[in-house]
Amino acid sequence: MGYTDRMIPLTTLPTEPPDMVKLISLKDQDKTVRRFFESLVPDPAGAMVEVNGRRVFLVVQPSTQTNETDQPWTDAKNHRRAELVDREIAGTLTPNEAVELADLQHQMMRYVDRVAPLPIEDARKLHRQLLEKAGMAASGDHPT
Repeated sequence: MGYTDRMIPLTTLPTEPPDMVKLISLKDQDKTVRRFFESLVPDPAGAMVEVNGRRVFLVVQPSTQTNETDQPWTDAKNHRRAELVDREIAGTLTPNEAVELADLQHQMMRYVDRVAPLPIEDARKLHRQLLEKAGMAASGDHPT
């Protein structure tokens, strides 16, 4: 395996969910930077990247689960996710667990989007209406 597609800054491991970390595409990076990351073959337990003697990134292998099928969200998955969140808050989450948590978070969000999607279009319509009312109020027009 070449470079990993998930890098978790060390400063975010204990406090932020890994799936919220910004994904940086190597396509847009300088050739030297791409070659460096492509040469990385992290240990299954993770690898540290140091800059000036300071550990700045933890490189972990991405989850091997690439199946994007809509799987049911189970109590067992939710329980495991909660355990991992607790470990993350405690600062004891391992690199592999961070990847597992990101995968479970992703599965949960896909499930929620499937069974109870947010009414985004309704919210956009309301937003447009409010902007129109605000514009009319600012111009002194009143709806009839």
